[in-house]
Amino acid sequence: MSRLSLLALILAGVPAAAHPAEGTPAWAPGDIRVSQTVPGRPGSASSRFEVAANGDARITVDQRDDGTRTTGTVLLIGGRWMLSRGFSATASKDIDALDVAALNSQLVIVLLTAALPSGPPAPGPPQHVRFAEKTNPIRIATASASAEYGAPWTVTGSVTVPGANAPATYQLSFTCSAQGIARTMEFAGSAGNPNPPVEFPDSLKLAGWKLRRLGAAQEPSPGRTEPAPKAATLGELRQLE
Repeated sequence: MSRLSLLALILAGVPAAAHPAEGTPAWAPGDIRVSQTVPGRPGSASSRFEVAANGDARITVDQRDDGTRTTGTVLLIGGRWMLSRGFSATASKDIDALDVAALNSQLVIVLLTAALPSGPPAPGPPQHVRFAEKTNPIRIATASASAEYGAPWTVTGSVTVPGANAPATYQLSFTCSAQGIARTMEFAGSAGNPNPPVEFPDSLKLAGWKLRRLGAAQEPSPGRTEPAPKAATLGELRQLE
């Protein structure tokens, strides 16, 4: 997924009043960290979503719930390949974790855009934010999952840019309507554009990574396995049709 297509998907969930008047979206991070919790409930979902200049991405996840923990890393390469490692052997656990990370990252950018449509504040002390939407829900999706957060919804918190060229750090409390019942989630993390952006070199070895072609069936049929791509490095993988 290219950064532009990711931004288009993100901004589809933002109420029209929250969009900048024109031009490139003000919140277009190439590196976003998210930690999501629900007040009064144990567990958390933490992720880091890094996008390279060519649209390749790395997503690291650490999810804790009901005494279980899921950790791992996913690479999305060339819009065609998904590489994962560190997850349990449970089928599609990596895809489930990727969906949670992508949906949380999208939701945070929607909330930041709504609260600060002109983009990150100037470097300095924390800027307190508040935005309320009475009518329009937030709808976001990935290729395999979707989420809707009903109106009315509000976001409050603070956003800080500690210095020049530093990422914006945020603390946000988001309350939405779920079948008429208020639901609150807390988000903390950072969003910015490192210079230079992350890169994934052709020399990266593929040993230890689980490979999947994007768009292929996520679970093979019984008794059938997908042949492993004949590539030893990321560069060789990029050359495959």
